[in-house]
Amino acid sequence: MNSLISSTTNPTDSSASWLKIIGINLLIWLGICTIGAAGNYQDILRNESKVQFLNIWLSWINGHVPLFFLSSFLHHFLQKCPSQIASAGLIMRLYLLLSLSFFPLHILYITIPKWLKMADGHTLQSFFERFTQNSNFTWFLEYAWFTGTFTVVIAIRIWHIGQARNAILQQTQTAYLQLDLALEQQRLQSLRQQLEPHFIFNALNAISALVRTNEKSVALSGIHRLSDLLRYALTASNKDWVSFKDELDFIRDYLALQQLRYGERLEVKIEGDTPAIMQGDCLPLLLQPLIENALRHDLDCHEERSQIHMQFSLNADQVTITISNQIPSNAVKNPGLGLGLSQTRLRLEMMYKDDASMQIKESDKNFSVVITIPLHRPEIHL
Repeated sequence: MNSLISSTTNPTDSSASWLKIIGINLLIWLGICTIGAAGNYQDILRNESKVQFLNIWLSWINGHVPLFFLSSFLHHFLQKCPSQIASAGLIMRLYLLLSLSFFPLHILYITIPKWLKMADGHTLQSFFERFTQNSNFTWFLEYAWFTGTFTVVIAIRIWHIGQARNAILQQTQTAYLQLDLALEQQRLQSLRQQLEPHFIFNALNAISALVRTNEKSVALSGIHRLSDLLRYALTASNKDWVSFKDELDFIRDYLALQQLRYGERLEVKIEGDTPAIMQGDCLPLLLQPLIENALRHDLDCHEERSQIHMQFSLNADQVTITISNQIPSNAVKNPGLGLGLSQTRLRLEMMYKDDASMQIKESDKNFSVVITIPLHRPEIHL
């Protein structure tokens, strides 16, 4: 993943990255050498020996030059080739390779100054003797420095790779969430586009029935009410939320239009519309399909009187809306398409997720739809 990122960088960025690595490593090693030299200096002062701190500090820096180059080049190499530490086996192989190549060169580096200070002749044999005369503690200490440097660089590079993967994962998740949001909005818009013609079609059917009665005054009153209903429907369909008051006022106007059609056969009873509920948030045109469903499967199926009962109740911050209608024994079932109930359920799922529910209760004499939704619009969902 890092290799993919680095492969797209230009040479200028690569040079800047390399200089940054060198600068950071230089500061770290200068800090380590300064702390180490200060510790040695304190130990020497306790033994009442006289020595200059600068000489100790320069000695520490000189002894750690190979480790500085190791950390810098190893960090840069792994930045370019992160696949080299993709598994524990590859890390161990790299460690063994550096143990056989870099570590002997490191020992040679600290041996050469000691060999040059020897009074005897500087022969190959004397150099070999000087090389093998390094104490076991020196071998152990220098190998510990080498191992520690390797381990720290590997850990830093693994952390960087993890951070890069997390960043890409978050970007991917964000992209998926944005795509999911766009799809949800598209589905919601599609539902709105289906809901609006469906309402207009049903309202026009009511007007058509009034016109056929040859009662012009009633038909004109219905057309006037229809214009108000259409105005609200067109405005509300472009909103995500309306107040319960606005929605219930619209339902009352819609039922008034239907009463022009059904006359005294339609009885309406609305209860529980308290100010606390009316100030809450409601999906636009949420209740009209349910009222239409009650009319289609009740009054359209017989010639008797019937009642549409709408009940509101508030429990904590949950509003329960029950819409019920009677089912006369001699009623002939209206087949219909069931769009009102299915679309309402889908809208509730999209807008409230798991915070809303819709239940259908049916008996021999009564049909009810019970919706429970939050009093106020959700903050997290669409």
